[in-house]
Amino acid sequence: MNIFYSLLISLALTLVLELLFAFVWGVRGKDLLLAVLVNILTNPFVVLLNFICTVYTALPPWLMKAVPEVLAVMAEWIIYRRFSQGIKKPLLFSVSVNAFSFFGGVLINILVRNII
Repeated sequence: MNIFYSLLISLALTLVLELLFAFVWGVRGKDLLLAVLVNILTNPFVVLLNFICTVYTALPPWLMKAVPEVLAVMAEWIIYRRFSQGIKKPLLFSVSVNAFSFFGGVLINILVRNII
């Protein structure tokens, strides 16, 4: 699959899942825009790092996914803590929203592969 296509699909799916989660969490207004901007910053990094590790290293698959995801959670937590106007418990939010997005993506991938 073309890496640019993967980046686009991943970012779009992440935005849909994480904005849905954020809305249910009670995030509104400028904090929803912040969630979009945070994902535009972190998602391409996660996808590209995973791609590079997959192609150029022999690292275990779980490690190639875990390290970039943890780095993204940490970066997003710092940004939410610093710039959010209303997100309570930004670390819990960052961990939760990323877990929801990650496992939602895994589920969607399983469903798509079994349908196509």
